[in-house]
Amino acid sequence: MMNSGSKQGNNQRRWTFAVWFLAVWGCLVMPLSSIEASATTIYSYIDEQGTPVMTDNFNAIPERYRAKVKTTEQVATASERISTADTIHESVSDFGRQLRGMVSGAAPSISGLSPSQSEILTYAGVAAIILLIAMNVSKGPFIRLLALGCLIMLGLATPILMYVSNDGPMDVMKNKASQVEKKHQDRVQQIP
Repeated sequence: MMNSGSKQGNNQRRWTFAVWFLAVWGCLVMPLSSIEASATTIYSYIDEQGTPVMTDNFNAIPERYRAKVKTTEQVATASERISTADTIHESVSDFGRQLRGMVSGAAPSISGLSPSQSEILTYAGVAAIILLIAMNVSKGPFIRLLALGCLIMLGLATPILMYVSNDGPMDVMKNKASQVEKKHQDRVQQIP
């Protein structure tokens, strides 16, 4: 016979699994549902003057020609097709831009860091806190391991993102290199 604590623990694990499953499903499967087919239907007919007319909009065809319309499926060439990865990348990028727009200005300015570095450090800190809470609240080993893996990836990615951010060390080095190159070009031009 199960006691009420065991039933409550099982229910909590089910809810936790359901929430994680829905989050993963929403991030991975939903972008695939927005992919359009790569074939287009072309409608053609001949008008009163004997001119062939082609369109991809059936509603643009006058009523008197609709009975004589021929349909053709036109498959997009490889260069016209949008791959699944491109579609997912575009969806994630749009979501990122929308999210950045919603939270811009929410990150405090940290002295000694550029505004973009302050944002990266603030958001990484918030994400780390959420992952630590998930690790400590969750009783399931899978959720704990997943949160730990995400925390490790966050710890590895944050310094890299801060290094390559706008006005970060990489940007400063690029500016210095371009100034040195410009000085060198000026010296070369001054030599007779």
